[in-house]
Amino acid sequence: MKHSFKPTSDVIEAWSQSFVPEETLYWIDSSFLEDIPSSCLVIPRQEFFNHPLYRRPDITNPYVTWQMGQDVTHVVHAFSGFLKELQEHVKTRLMEFQVTTHRGLVLPISVEQMKRLSNEAIVEKDGTHFIVLNPQNWNELDIEMRHSLLLDYAKEWDRWEGEPGDDSIASHLADYANRFPIQEGSNCLAATLFAVTGNERIVHQWVHPETFLQTLKRSGYETVKDDEPRSNDVLTYWNDQGQLIHASYCVREGLFFNKHGQVRFNPWKLIDHDELKEHWGAYRLQIERRT
Repeated sequence: MKHSFKPTSDVIEAWSQSFVPEETLYWIDSSFLEDIPSSCLVIPRQEFFNHPLYRRPDITNPYVTWQMGQDVTHVVHAFSGFLKELQEHVKTRLMEFQVTTHRGLVLPISVEQMKRLSNEAIVEKDGTHFIVLNPQNWNELDIEMRHSLLLDYAKEWDRWEGEPGDDSIASHLADYANRFPIQEGSNCLAATLFAVTGNERIVHQWVHPETFLQTLKRSGYETVKDDEPRSNDVLTYWNDQGQLIHASYCVREGLFFNKHGQVRFNPWKLIDHDELKEHWGAYRLQIERRT
């Protein structure tokens, strides 16, 4: 029977402290360029994706940059007072553009919540109201509102249920199973290497594929021709282009230590084979085993 869990109040408060980055970014297309003041940075799309600052997990994850709409040609890095420099019709159009081009930090709000917010960054689209967050308006919200918006948003990323642990599970996994990270960036590859090595420092990292595979090899793992995972096996999932997409650790038959994504709202959790297959079954499975 699955075990339901949720983030603690301390975790939610930690999330709220760093959920909205100091760097305020807005997606635009070229039709905005004449109306954007020179007091901000306007970054061409390709340069944005190549820039080291904007590739940090604490930027990419809150803004969900991988979902950026194809209409976006530039990104505005805005500074304090930016919205006040815009003409009203430009500001309205800018807020609407954030919704249609899938900028992160755009959260749906209820009619009841709207009554407690200023109208500056609220936009309506197809009958739904959204708030376009920036550090200023986020910090103006009271704690209850911040926690409420965060909880609603976090639930969209993952199911808050997992398999219950027991005494047979290694202590380092039991300590993290069915728990949430506080910071951004910890991904499935880090979670799997943590399960393999027991090194707690690894679980909080953003591990890349070559680093992951090299560390597996150094830990004595080799690819096996087997489609039935055993205890301590590592399951890797590959797309048609030969890229490593996901990894998970087999605790024992039918039970896996897993993290579905790199955002803080993806918990480390114990899952069964059905959930693993539901999320990653479309990819090619390869099993790594310690020999």
